[in-house]
Order: sequence, then C-alpha cells, then structure tokens
Amino acid sequence: MAFGRKFRNVIVLAKIETSKGTDAVPTGAANAMLPVGEVAIAPIDAERVPRSVIRGYFGAPDSLLGATWMSIKFSVEMQGSGTKGTAPAWGALLRACGFAETVTAATRVDYTPVSTGLEGVTIYAYADGLEYKFVGSVGTVDIAAGVGGIPLLNFTFWAPYLAPTAVANPTPTLTSWKVPALVNDLNTADVSLGGTYSAGAISGGTTYVSGGIEATLANQVSRRELIGAKEAVISDRAVGGTIKTLDLTAAQEITVQGLMTGNTPTSIGMVHGTTDGYKVLLFFTAAKLLNINPVNLDGVWTSDVTFEAPPAAGNDDMRIVAL
Repeated sequence: MAFGRKFRNVIVLAKIETSKGTDAVPTGAANAMLPVGEVAIAPIDAERVPRSVIRGYFGAPDSLLGATWMSIKFSVEMQGSGTKGTAPAWGALLRACGFAETVTAATRVDYTPVSTGLEGVTIYAYADGLEYKFVGSVGTVDIAAGVGGIPLLNFTFWAPYLAPTAVANPTPTLTSWKVPALVNDLNTADVSLGGTYSAGAISGGTTYVSGGIEATLANQVSRRELIGAKEAVISDRAVGGTIKTLDLTAAQEITVQGLMTGNTPTSIGMVHGTTDGYKVLLFFTAAKLLNINPVNLDGVWTSDVTFEAPPAAGNDDMRIVAL
C-alpha cells in the first residue's frame, strides 16, 4: 500500500469577511497565501465534559464532547506588495488580528490596532484533498525580524469547528507575493529609540546597532459558546517584544538603563527594505523597556532588551506600515 496524503501538498486561502462569521468564499485565484514552513492544523480542539458517575468499581468516567473549535498556525514572509499604496497579500490576516487597514493611494498602507469593529477572516486550508473551512476566524500574530533571517509574520487563528470535506486542492495564484529581502545591514535601517512617526517615516530619536526586533501582539482570543451564539473573539491585547543583541557603548547602556529605572516611555522603530513598494516599517509608540540581558555574541558584549508596548492615547500600541 502506498503512503497517503503529503504534508507539502497544502494550500491556504484567506479572505476578509464582509460580515463576521459569514463565509467569504476565498479563491485560489484571488486569495492564496504563501506559507513558510509547515502549516499546523488542529482539526478538532474540543472540550471534554466528564460525567463523573460512580458505578461501584474503578475506571475512568465516561465523558461527553463539549464545545468544539479548530485552529491553524502558519507563517508568511513580511514584505510589501511591490507597489506603494497597494495592500500586501497578508493584509487580510492582520485585519483579522485586530488591525485596521488604511490605504493612502500610491504612498503607503498603515495597519493600526483597533478595539471595536473587529473583523473576521475566512480561511480555507486544503490538506492534500481535505478541505478545512475556518469561518469567523480571529487570531494573533508574532513578528520575527532578526538579523540574518527572512522577516516573518507568525499567525495563529481560531474558529468554530466545521467538519472537513474531501475536495481537490485548488490552483493558487501567488503573483501578489514578492521575494523578501533578508534582515541585515544592507537591507535594514538601524533600530531607533525616541523617534516620531508621521506619514510613513520615522524622524528624530537615537539609532542603535542591533540584531533586529521580535514582537508579539499577544491578543487574548476568547472562544465562547452560549445558547444561540458561538464565536471566537479578540477581547484584549498586550503588545511586547525584544530588541535583539543591542551593541551598546558604555554611555548608551547607561542611557538605556536610565529609561528602564525611570519608567520612561520611548518609541521603538525600524524600517526594513530599501525599495519602494517592498519596505515595511515597525513602530511602537510608547514602549517601556523592561530588562536588559547580556548576550555574548562571538566575544562581543551585546544585550537583549525586552519591552512592553502599552497604548499612549488609545489604539496606538504599535503600527505596521507597508511602504
């Protein structure tokens, strides 16, 4: 007997929903994602409700199947669409993680967090002939933009369970996905602290040599079921991250530690990419530096600096901009 379905034969489609919880019917021609690495699907994430009956003898109690959910995890490369003012292919995914998408024609696309009017995304995942439909999906995202690597957006989504069906994989159109640039000295600007964001640019502040940024949106996703309603919802977020391997002079480390001990908020910003249409800007408005952890980088004293990024005036915790 031949081996069966293959892990590499996976197709992921995603389309933002006009009405959350209503199937947006993504297609391979218009809504194909380009995952990096494996796509991790949890087909059934179910609660078990034990009966706890006493029957006069030992043995595990019977249990009943409670609320059923499904989840999917995958990563995509973080780069622009190739055209300024055109949303990147991963835009729908960010919107379902609690971001608003603001397009400035021929200039940039800003993604900023929101607390109301949150959207859902329909994800179709085809596992070599088996179609999983994630309808009403919401999720969270981690950002990995470390030196020497491909910048990635690592997504996790949850949705109410739907039984899969046997359907042939569609043919994806992937022309909207562009080849990314590695995070390095040639392609990435220095991390800045204390700068100001305006109209697609970071001005002012102090730049530092570093190994890039890792960050997490850390959405709290509640899976709730009531009689007459069942959905996954984003109920909070707690943005934070790490500035990797900062190469600080003695004076700079004193400054950084002063920001920590003074509990002083400071912005953190970084721009990756050098070509218009392909660049991505990360900006944290009022970050609090938390800890400084020395790192021996081939004999050089560097430091990982962790941070939290609460909002300053509301819904301005962080910003992702495709330039």
